[in-house]
Amino acid sequence: MKDEIRRLSSSILSIITKNHFKGKGFEIRSLVSQAASPVTSNFSTPLDQIYYLKEFTLNIEKELLEDRQAKLTVDYSEKEFDGFKKRAAKRIAKNAKIPGFRPGKAPYNVIVNHYGENVIIEEAIDVLLDDDYSKILEQAEVEPSEQGSLETIESYDPPKLVFMIPLEPEIDLGEYREIRKPYELEEFDVNNVDDFITNLRRKSATIVPADHPAKEGDLVYFNLSGKFVDVEDDEEATITDKTPQQAIIPAKGDASEQEWPFSGFARELIGIEGRTTKEIKHTFADDHETEDYRGKSAVFTVEAQSVKELELPELDEEFIKTMGDYETPEDFRKAIEENLRSEHQESYDRDYFNELMTEIIENATLNFPPQMLAHEEKHVLEDIKSRLENQKINFETYLKLRDKDEETFMKEEVQPAARQRLERSLVSDALIETEGLKLNQEMLQEQINGVMTEVFYSGNFQDMQKQMGKEEFSKSISMAGVQRTINTQLENRLKLIATDQPIPEEKEEEEADSEGSEESPEKEVPDEDTVKAVESDQADAAEEALVDEEQENEEAPGDPAANESEE
Repeated sequence: MKDEIRRLSSSILSIITKNHFKGKGFEIRSLVSQAASPVTSNFSTPLDQIYYLKEFTLNIEKELLEDRQAKLTVDYSEKEFDGFKKRAAKRIAKNAKIPGFRPGKAPYNVIVNHYGENVIIEEAIDVLLDDDYSKILEQAEVEPSEQGSLETIESYDPPKLVFMIPLEPEIDLGEYREIRKPYELEEFDVNNVDDFITNLRRKSATIVPADHPAKEGDLVYFNLSGKFVDVEDDEEATITDKTPQQAIIPAKGDASEQEWPFSGFARELIGIEGRTTKEIKHTFADDHETEDYRGKSAVFTVEAQSVKELELPELDEEFIKTMGDYETPEDFRKAIEENLRSEHQESYDRDYFNELMTEIIENATLNFPPQMLAHEEKHVLEDIKSRLENQKINFETYLKLRDKDEETFMKEEVQPAARQRLERSLVSDALIETEGLKLNQEMLQEQINGVMTEVFYSGNFQDMQKQMGKEEFSKSISMAGVQRTINTQLENRLKLIATDQPIPEEKEEEEADSEGSEESPEKEVPDEDTVKAVESDQADAAEEALVDEEQENEEAPGDPAANESEE
């Protein structure tokens, strides 16, 4: 099975290497940069109009605005616009039914009299935009970062057009190489392994009635009511009203930050007995994540129904077989420890690099066009709606549950998230370019292999391939691997900088320059048919691998380990 995945990953790697990263070193560009690559025209030019070869010179006034936009005011003369009006009339005449004339044969004056001058002018401006937009950008020497827009039409005959063109963002990273942050990963606590295994055993526990008041490790069933105290007349006091709840009382210090209604609530149940009632008072922090709770005092009423004990299964071979394909409890414990150690490091690294990036962004100067932020806001909103859809929650219902209208939600949540995401992306791009990072092929192979493994064992392989199509599916796997590789290489470089360590790539480049090393030849780029053939082979091989996996599962239906994913 792993050989099939590796073969798929290798095929994908060969395509993106040849098709996306030509030449020595394979210069890295992030996905966001590619999405915002220069667009030469917002209007297509039909091939049959390429005969339009007259020298192109217009009266263009260019104004560079502070927010990275170019305002282009373009004046056409009557003589120039007359040609577009005649072409517009011919376009209209092709489908026109004018008495006495075949389609497309009516003269200009007849068409004007039949449809009116305004219709001809509007169509002429459309023809003009199709023809001249890219030429306007070229004459004005403007390179857009994305599609521009026709902002206003100040006059129609002849036209005076005002375009707003978004330019590439300007990023000044400041003295980011002077930032220092020690990398201090705390030693992994092996007691976490025991706690994790205990939690697994608890999930498989047998629930039995308790003959004592609730204590650590017990399960309590209860109805919960809660209300704020000392609220204003126009404020809602009720938090919850007799909702059925259950909670396992954790050990001291193990309370979850996500526990509801507040962290540490379950431990307040210690000592409660079935068929009894207890009141719990609590004051929420001033910086609570829910604005309506901040700084408020509340009282919760617990109506206990019953207290249960959990009889945990023994950590023996019978139990570990339900967890996966493990031979002995020692093998099981070793696998758990390896996973927890990896998560421990990943969690620290994530926080470490987030803090580094936050400091770099705070010291950087960013100037980008408003269109770029608007597009990011759109993407953030689409992501939120997509996640809600996966949870079978309607967006309008979600807003009602949050007690917010869409405008407030956009202002308070979507726009800040979009700005943060865009700024991080732009700074990441600038760091990659400034540091001259080059795509590590060995790491890329590992990352693509990892993505393929995750998708394959997620159980969504066939659905994703069917929905996206084989070609788009292969590309998405490729770009996910590229993005992971980019992120890893950038994080490694920032760690070296922040801990004041030498940069290996700089030494290698200096040695290469001193030895006068020759550039490696550019890799051959396959033609389109070859790329499609390889992508088809990838998809076919994936389907074969999935069939093999299903057959293996059918041969051992009683073995719960047969359906477990390989780590």
